[in-house]
Amino acid sequence: MRTDPLQASEDRQQAYPVLPIRNSVLFPNLILPLSVGRTASLAALDAALAAEDKTIVVVAQREPGTDDVGVADLYEVGTLATIKKIERQDDVMHLLVFGSERVELGEVESTEPYLCVKVRRLAAPKDKSTEVDALHQEMLDVIRKISELLASHTPVELIDVVLQTKDMMQQLYLLASLLNIDVSKAQTLLAAPTRQFALEKMHEFLGYELQVLELRHKIASQASTEIGREQREYLLRQQMKAIQDELGGKSPEEAETEELRRRLDEAELPEKALKEAEKELRRLERMSPNAADYQVTRTYLDLVVELPWHNTTEDNLELPRARAILDEDHFNLKEVKARIVEHLAVMKLNPQAKAPILCFVGPPGVGKTSLGQSIARALGREFERLALGGAA
Repeated sequence: MRTDPLQASEDRQQAYPVLPIRNSVLFPNLILPLSVGRTASLAALDAALAAEDKTIVVVAQREPGTDDVGVADLYEVGTLATIKKIERQDDVMHLLVFGSERVELGEVESTEPYLCVKVRRLAAPKDKSTEVDALHQEMLDVIRKISELLASHTPVELIDVVLQTKDMMQQLYLLASLLNIDVSKAQTLLAAPTRQFALEKMHEFLGYELQVLELRHKIASQASTEIGREQREYLLRQQMKAIQDELGGKSPEEAETEELRRRLDEAELPEKALKEAEKELRRLERMSPNAADYQVTRTYLDLVVELPWHNTTEDNLELPRARAILDEDHFNLKEVKARIVEHLAVMKLNPQAKAPILCFVGPPGVGKTSLGQSIARALGREFERLALGGAA
């Protein structure tokens, strides 16, 4: 038979200072290290330390970001705790608290200078049934699987630590603290009215943790296999290089990079362009020929060395000649041709200014490319056509 979720082992209530904590839950018979800096919390600790038994109620906050905490900001069930060790450092107090038993928050006795609340003690769940035994064994099986996955990360197996504790509820509390499950889940276990309810919840939480660990293990295994494959390819390439060195030959990739380096030296690139090209060439040398970016980088370097970095022509800025060529090549388009001549006039009046960049927009066949050819002919320049389709 299920008991009342918050059935108290004693009806008598007693008031204690309350210590709200942000990101953890204190379980009975376990020690929790805490760092306290809020004014109200420090006052609550001072009041507890002044008492003979040094007892305080430790309760998790519903929202960790809340600073001014009232009883509505706390979970209904907390843990009666004894302060075991304390150390003051500037405005922060570091302490160890030992949980003794679960309590339910009741009537608020005071809120200043700290929160003081009457509590009643909650009896530990003691229900027994075949369902409880079956859930307990199933939970231990899941812990064994988790322990195997964590074997390489922890010096002691998780299952051994859990089995050292004989009490079933204490096993659940210990697991919740060791696995560092989130506050809402841990609070559900702390407030569990029966063993069966607590075991069902813990089995659900452990199932999720097991799935996460199995997925992480799978990802790590795949990454390890990928690294192993890349290392093997690297060793094979090094062996091939050694064999080719013995035979006095070079690999096709080495020959290509050497040829590219020679062409870069001959191209006499500007300093900024040369620095970028050498960076890409070093990247190409380290890259596997099977890599997706290999051909992209190779094509980029080919383009860089083929560009006419130092080939120049003297501009012919005779406006009548330019008008005649534009009229000869194109009928009408008066506004477009007038704008082109205006730009040529600006270039003639201010030779030190940078040449303008003209952008022609329109559907195919309206004369964009032929206008560019006419401008080149009028200026006496070479016309080059570069396709930029797909360029970012």
